[in-house]
Amino acid sequence: MKSKFGLLILACVIVGSALFWYTQKEPYSTEVVVNSVWDKFEVQSTQIGVTDPVIWIDVYKKNDIAEVKKYVTENLSKDDLEHYEVDVFSNKGITY
Repeated sequence: MKSKFGLLILACVIVGSALFWYTQKEPYSTEVVVNSVWDKFEVQSTQIGVTDPVIWIDVYKKNDIAEVKKYVTENLSKDDLEHYEVDVFSNKGITY
C-alpha cells in the first residue's frame, strides 16, 4: 500500500513539473524570432512582409549575412520557413 501511494506522489510530481516547464516556455511567434536578431547582431532594419511572404533583414556588415540567415532559419518554425522567404542583405556593403 505504501509503495502505491509513493508511486502516486511521484507521478504527481512528474506531471506537475512537466506542466510547469511547458507553461514557462515563451510562446512562439515569427515576430519574436525576427526581433531577436536586434539583440544578437548589428542590424539596420527588419521587416516581415504583409503582402509579400518575405522576411527582410538589413545588416550593417556583409560578413554577417550568412550568420544572420543561419540564425533566423534555425529559429523559425517549419511552417514559417515554408511560408516566408528569408532575405538578409546589406545596404551599407561594409565588409569588416
